[in-house]
Amino acid sequence: METNRTLQKLRVDSTASIGPFTVGLLYVPSDYVVPRKGLLALWRRHLVASAGVRTGDYMRALFTDRFHGSALVEVTDGEIPVDVLVQAQAIVLLYPDAIGMDFGWIERTLARRWPSKHVFALNGRRRLFRLDREMRRRLAVRRFLEASRLPELAVFLVFAAATPFLTLFDILRCHR
Repeated sequence: METNRTLQKLRVDSTASIGPFTVGLLYVPSDYVVPRKGLLALWRRHLVASAGVRTGDYMRALFTDRFHGSALVEVTDGEIPVDVLVQAQAIVLLYPDAIGMDFGWIERTLARRWPSKHVFALNGRRRLFRLDREMRRRLAVRRFLEASRLPELAVFLVFAAATPFLTLFDILRCHR
């Protein structure tokens, strides 16, 4: 009970710190809800499952909690609603996962159309951060590594290459 009071005192109203007219953009790709079928979609289903994706309802509640009275707009069919964003002073992208796996095209569109607008990201882990050029570049690298699984492949190859030598070492030391 005391912890809840402390957390409520520490909670900062994000609207006051970011700007008075903030708009949230929620994008939930259709395959987050209903996975695609087929052999090629198997990898995509693996990526979505391992990303820890939050539901649209969770992200709506999170945005409403952090940005009282701000507008929330959903991106559907690959179209960003321009009419609301023109008036916004700040835009908050709601990432249902940690790194905004499918938000690259939205970020590029916002940076191209409204380079002077303040853009932030609020992810499913409740982290709010500024989305400037450097952060977009860092997220792009993380998204590439997440989608390609290159670090996991590198570790696998190292273990596969080292296994015969470790086995030979054990045999020479008379360990079975």
